[in-house]
Amino acid sequence: MRIVFLHHANVCRGGIERMLTIRANAFADEMGYDVTLLTYQQNNAPFPYSLSPNVKCVDLNVKLYTAHKYPYPFRYIKKLQLRRQLSNAIRHFLKEAQADIVVCTDKDAYEQRALIKAHTTEKLVVEAHTGIIDHEFQVRQTTNIIRRFLAIIHLNHLKETVARFDGLIALTPDDSHQWGAFLRKTVIPNCLPDYPEQAAGTGQTHKRIIAVGRLNYQKGFDLLLQAWQTVQERHPDWRLDIFGDGEELASLSPLLPPRAAIHPSTPDIFAEYMCSDFLVCSSRWESFGLIIIEAMACGLPVVAFDCDNGPRNIIDDGEDGLLASNGDTADLAEKMCQMISQQAQRQKMGAAARQHATRFKAEKIIGQYDLFYKSLCQPKQQ
Repeated sequence: MRIVFLHHANVCRGGIERMLTIRANAFADEMGYDVTLLTYQQNNAPFPYSLSPNVKCVDLNVKLYTAHKYPYPFRYIKKLQLRRQLSNAIRHFLKEAQADIVVCTDKDAYEQRALIKAHTTEKLVVEAHTGIIDHEFQVRQTTNIIRRFLAIIHLNHLKETVARFDGLIALTPDDSHQWGAFLRKTVIPNCLPDYPEQAAGTGQTHKRIIAVGRLNYQKGFDLLLQAWQTVQERHPDWRLDIFGDGEELASLSPLLPPRAAIHPSTPDIFAEYMCSDFLVCSSRWESFGLIIIEAMACGLPVVAFDCDNGPRNIIDDGEDGLLASNGDTADLAEKMCQMISQQAQRQKMGAAARQHATRFKAEKIIGQYDLFYKSLCQPKQQ
């Protein structure tokens, strides 16, 4: 089977880039498939994760982001030119590649449409890594009437475009339902990049809470720091360590109380999980929650907001973690205090979390992708 993964650029140490790398390596090395990572504005940047030499990398060198350098109305004209250039470049590539499956991870409807215009006999799959709720939030947060109207148009355009693909892969059942009806649709969660041979020290208390993620509005670290004020008053010997980079670092840093710190993101986050007692996820919304299953694999229970869509599809409330009412910082603080004060329960939840995380092992998830891709390539029965 020949598979092409289309992503605008693999430059960030993000969840999409990590999952693409894991899957591309597995399909190329373990299954012997012909795999290509296709980008169009990589701009000679190095890949953030290690790729197998059996995975081909091709960049179409169509830099859509350069359109923003032009003032209106020239920006709009330049966008049209670049999108046409992208569609032509994809068409030329696919003509030579003769792929069976083309997987698109981009969430921009115009870029997805460029792929639709370019393809011939390939089966097209869109992976909803960001979730429909992310797009809906862009509509809700816009107060300007004109911009809100344009955001609604773009969301509807996106749904109409995605409906023209041969298949859609959502990360959670909730997100799958929100996308609506498609010809073929399935739910396949993210997989674990690693499953440690041993869990975090059983019976050992580090008096440390860990939080991980990009420092932006979605991840809700401002809400976490509000909740931490209460937790610190009741448990002054515990500390909170946040790992991440992002645009809100400057605004969050002044909010840091004693025994709370923000650290840069690290490629060895599993080592940080191993010397923590539990993870807290304060996201306002999530399409999945990769950090949750990472922490669980290390034997850490999780305290999280019951937000759309990821945490409730991963955490079994009261068994391997605790869910707080979404956005309720008082409830989040209470759940964190409960996890701190009830050590026996915390350790029991940690053991359950590690066991429950086995369902996200890479070998199990990769097989689900393989079956779905093959089902698309099978001829329809009359």
